[in-house]
Amino acid sequence: MTTKREIRNALRRELKQYEASIGDLAPDEREALHQWVNGGNSVYENASWLAGEDGNPLCFIAAIRLEADMLSHPEDYSF
Repeated sequence: MTTKREIRNALRRELKQYEASIGDLAPDEREALHQWVNGGNSVYENASWLAGEDGNPLCFIAAIRLEADMLSHPEDYSF
């Protein structure tokens, strides 16, 4: 049985690897990402259930960046 502590540690390791691979993050993105992971979520999921063209969930940063773009340029998206 996996404990909450083991899950939390796994999510923190995942976060560290993700941050190393994702490149530059704005301070607000980093803060939101850490809050997301501290809430028990994976960096490879997002709260809006946004998915890529392949049907797989977007990672957290890709999702919040897409949401920001959708709000800034709604004319580029069809709903």
